[in-house]
Order: sequence, then C-alpha cells, then structure tokens
Amino acid sequence: MRHRLHWTELVGGDVVLTIPHAWQVRFNASGIDPQPRIDVPVDGAYLDDLLARVPDFRRAYEPDGLAIDEFDSYGATVRTLRSFIEAYHALQGTIRDLVLPNPDTRRT
Repeated sequence: MRHRLHWTELVGGDVVLTIPHAWQVRFNASGIDPQPRIDVPVDGAYLDDLLARVPDFRRAYEPDGLAIDEFDSYGATVRTLRSFIEAYHALQGTIRDLVLPNPDTRRT
C-alpha cells in the first residue's frame, strides 16, 4: 500500500482544516496529487485495531459511546478547547504588547 498522509485522506470532504500557512506551502510543494478519498472506507483491520487498543477511540467512534453530558469533559474535547483558548490568549498578549508596550521591558 502506498504511504498516505492524513490530509490527503480528507480531500473531497466538506471539511475545514486549520493548517498553518507554512504547512500549506509544504503540502502544495509535495508533488502529491490529492484525489478525493473522503468516501473511501477505512480498512477494517485498522479500525478493528483502534477499537481494540484505544478505549477513547471506541468511545468517540461508537454511536452511543459518549453520553451528551460526557462530551464536555471528554479528553479530546477538553484538549481541543484548551488549545483554542490558549491560542486566543496568546493573540491577545501579542496585540496588547503592540498597542501598549511594557515600559519596563521596552527598549528605547
């Protein structure tokens, strides 16, 4: 089987990916001709392996694996939300430092 990258498997889907510009440049220069694969089923052996080895994958994959009230505390949800919040605060800090440079650290 030819090696594929995760982004090539999502081509053709109704998805939005938050890819840094530098990565998009790398993808564009990779020479890979992306073909729509979003509707190609995952090899059952891979799926079975994940379901057997990764309990959190099973919880997220199975239709009744997570109750609605578990979603907000589910590890992947919390990690994703924390990363967005962290990025938001970092952006606020950058803007603050541009608009109101710290007089104690500003070089003159």
